[in-house]
This record gives sequence, C-alpha cells and structure tokens, in this order.
Amino acid sequence: MPIEHRPDGTLVYGYLDTAARQGAGASDAVLVRDEDRPYQAETRPYRLGALGACEITGEDRVRVSSLRSTAAPAGEHLLGLLRDGNGRLEQDGRLAPLSTGEFLLYSGSRPFRLEFDGPYRYFLIRLSTAAFSISRGFTANRDILGPPSARILGAMLMELADQAARLGPLAGHELGHHVTAVLRTVLHESSRPAPPGDGVALLERVLDHIDRHLGDDLPPAAIAAAHHVSVRYLHKLFQQQGHTVSDHVRRRRLDRIRQDLADAALAHLPAQTIAGRWGIKDPSHFSKLFRSEYGLSPREFRREAIAGRPD
Repeated sequence: MPIEHRPDGTLVYGYLDTAARQGAGASDAVLVRDEDRPYQAETRPYRLGALGACEITGEDRVRVSSLRSTAAPAGEHLLGLLRDGNGRLEQDGRLAPLSTGEFLLYSGSRPFRLEFDGPYRYFLIRLSTAAFSISRGFTANRDILGPPSARILGAMLMELADQAARLGPLAGHELGHHVTAVLRTVLHESSRPAPPGDGVALLERVLDHIDRHLGDDLPPAAIAAAHHVSVRYLHKLFQQQGHTVSDHVRRRRLDRIRQDLADAALAHLPAQTIAGRWGIKDPSHFSKLFRSEYGLSPREFRREAIAGRPD
C-alpha cells in the first residue's frame, strides 16, 4: 500500500486499486490523520470476482477523509465491516457509529469521513457499479442493519474476511456474487414494507410458481392468472419488494443457468441450449444479460467453473 507523508496528514492509496500509480489521483486515495505518530497500518488486498476487497489493521486512533479524484467511478459504493474496534462514519449529513461486527455503506465518489478509536480491523469491499444503484438515503445509515437479512450478511462478511486468504479464484468469484445478492436483499428489506394482509403468503406462492416454471413462457399476465389476481396487484406485490416481476424472473433464470454451466456433467451442452431450457431463447440477449449480472461471458464462466472443480 503506497503512502505519502504530507503536512496535513498521510496520503494513502492502492489498498483497493492495487495497480494505482497516481497518488492523490488514484481512485481509492484518502487522507489519514494520526494524532500520535505517522500513520502505520497493515493491509491485505483480495479479489472477489468483480469486487475488490481489503482488510486494514491498525493500532492507533485515526481519522480518514476522502480526496476528490476524477479516477473514482461515478456511483461507486463501498461496504465497510468493522471486525474489531469502534468507529464512526459521516456522509451526506449523517453521522453513524460503528461497532464490532457491524457494516455500513458509503460512496467513494462523494466526501466522507471515517474514524477509528484505537486498535481496529476494518474489512472493506468496493462494490461493482454495474450491480447497484444505491440512493443517498442508504449511506452512513444504520437503518440498513435492522432487517434479519442484515444479520445474515454481517455474519457472512465476518467469516468471509477470516477465510479470504484461503479462497481460490472461482470460490472468490462466486462468493462475491453471493455478497452482492444478499446486500441487494438487505437494501430491499430496508426500504420496502412487507406485503399487506395475506400478501405474504400469496407472494410466497408466486415465487414458488415462478421457480417451478422458469423454462416456460412467464409473462406477468400468465403468473397473475395462475393465482387469480390482477396484473396490477401482482406488480404491486413485487414493487413493495423493490423490483419488478420481470426482474425477478430474469435473475432466477440466470441463477439456474449459472448453476448448470458450472456442472461438468452438462459440459457437452452448448451454453445457449442450457439458456433455452430456462426460458432465455435469444443467444445475443442471453450473453448480454449473463455478462451484466456476473461480469463474465457464459463461456468464460463455464471455463473457470469447470476448470476449478476437482475431477
């Protein structure tokens, strides 16, 4: 991790963008102020598929401030987990305390301030800008820790940080995808109320129906008719969960396709044949959807998945 001592603190960069050679212009550049002595910390960078990650361990109280950088992608967000210690995160007019085992979201492309009291261990993940559209209402906001899914994500991140050094490329890629998926669930739960009345049971039946018929034609009208509700009410159920019916069907199909592409027993089948089995018939459309969701083409994913599995 390159550092540069300055009169106003220590410039730190290259902890997420390990190829950075731009100092203050690097996409992950921050200014660290240590009141007692020159800043010192141990960093361990990791790669989790499309996600960059790093664990930072220090002994002293520090204050971290963002630096304006044209290299930081617009819309970039960071997921920070405090493994040990106590701290605070400030952004977008909110100041949120952070304790051991808790995580918060913040934007790397807008001003923020992060403080740690004394010894700390901090696990940081840079999220893929293609995977999320995160509103300012979620940054430095402890409300995202409220849903049950947030407790699951927190435990998952703690264990991921413990095991990150032992993960192979394929496992890291798949776990990065799982982190993205669970975080998306946390954000949906944080911002959307539960379906009213008997909507919960109905939504569960609809989700089960979709999973059992992914290979069929699944327009919203057919799903609504199968459950004797209007299309408008069906859309309302999904909008309360933060996505559309079509979004859910597409993601479930891509997940089944991904599982089949990683299955060596199905390696003789063309990727498009597998996609067709799960309801995605257009080859070019399938390739674009798959790359957008997983960051690899179907062929690249299959090659990595099968090559990484034991015989």
